[in-house]
Amino acid sequence: MSPAAIGMIVKSPSNTARDGQHRVLEMIARGAALQDILDSLMRLIEAQSEDVLCSLMLLDDDGRTVHPGAGPSLPPAFLAALDGLTIGPCAGSCGTAIHRGETVIVTDILSDPLWADYHALAVPHGLRACWSTPIYGDGQRILGSFAMYYRAPKAPGEDDLCLPGIATHLAAIAIERARRESELALHRDHLQALVEARTAALSQAQEELVRRDRLAALGALVAGVAHELNTPIGNSLIAATCLADKTRALAGSVEGGLRRSQLARFFAQADEAGQILARNLQRAARLVASFKQVAVDPGNSERRAFMLCELLAELLPPLRVLARQRGVVIETDIAPGLAMDSYPGPLAEALTHLVDNCLVHAFADTADGAIVIRAAPAIDASVRISVSDNGAGIAPPLAPRVYDPFVTTRPGAGGSGLGLHVVHNIVSGVLGGRIELDSALGKGSTFRLTLPAIAGA
Repeated sequence: MSPAAIGMIVKSPSNTARDGQHRVLEMIARGAALQDILDSLMRLIEAQSEDVLCSLMLLDDDGRTVHPGAGPSLPPAFLAALDGLTIGPCAGSCGTAIHRGETVIVTDILSDPLWADYHALAVPHGLRACWSTPIYGDGQRILGSFAMYYRAPKAPGEDDLCLPGIATHLAAIAIERARRESELALHRDHLQALVEARTAALSQAQEELVRRDRLAALGALVAGVAHELNTPIGNSLIAATCLADKTRALAGSVEGGLRRSQLARFFAQADEAGQILARNLQRAARLVASFKQVAVDPGNSERRAFMLCELLAELLPPLRVLARQRGVVIETDIAPGLAMDSYPGPLAEALTHLVDNCLVHAFADTADGAIVIRAAPAIDASVRISVSDNGAGIAPPLAPRVYDPFVTTRPGAGGSGLGLHVVHNIVSGVLGGRIELDSALGKGSTFRLTLPAIAGA
């Protein structure tokens, strides 16, 4: 029977068959298991005719063999015997129907040549007649076959001919849907595997980049420490060596007679060497102290509740004195009632570094200026603090690197280049916030701190 003829038959089923079709279609729509759908479909057809036993064979992916898809009323041993059956021109009703692509009606299995090699499988189970119709899917692809078995030799009547059309039509819908869902699941699994593999590769690459960045940062830090300490230590070594040489010379002069002028000159040289040693060792000590600040440890900081305005009131007086010496005014605009539960010590240290940074770099070439410290609450339970100046500003190429260690706008004339690095570590590490920079040459700079009002653990 051709697919067009099947379509014509399906258009006019009985009321009972129509209700059964609706039930099967509902199962398909709900996404029921294919086995349950096909079993229900076989029972639906069996209910439309007396003594009929229905089965459905599915064509394997190789296009040559079949396996049972459904047959709830047939003996399990018979269905098992059909598993792996090879289709062909004389392969029983089902194998032949799939091979020919048309309905095959065998009225007596014992006498029909199509069953010559297979009637020993059917007869012991009392099966004597078999009508089989191929199941067509999309693109006229054969998906399998639907078969109607009887226990006595029988030819189909007019009413019997509409049943295969109903069965194959519904079976094709169910099989195609199940195959598409299986293909989608396979694609999803494949895509998931690709995503996981790509994620793992990206994670590994990211870890490698982080490792390289850490090594590069460590190398830069070590080089910076060595460079910064080399000058004061070298000066101290020269002064100490010179003092040792003068002391040995003075000791030699004592044996031959020491003049007052020689002793006075030695005292002057010793005093100068001592001052050089003190200055350079003090500078080295300050550098070491600043290096220690690079690694901020919140465990060494006291956490407590405090009012931000009170913290700034204690912090600003000495900073204002230092600013006035440079002709700079410090102004504030602090919202009242800003309460925080955080680390006041590190916060004060970060603000001090920011003000010092302004004094050293923003106003290095000017005699007057202004620094404005503002603070206000944010809608996300955080506090925003800004330190602004109207000084020299930061060049765009340097701005992204200001938080790197030993980066400075005044190499050799300012600090160690660690101030903003320490600020960044405090803000992001101890205080759990973030810091942002807005700057333009000749228009000043603004550092914006966004800090949680209640610091994390």
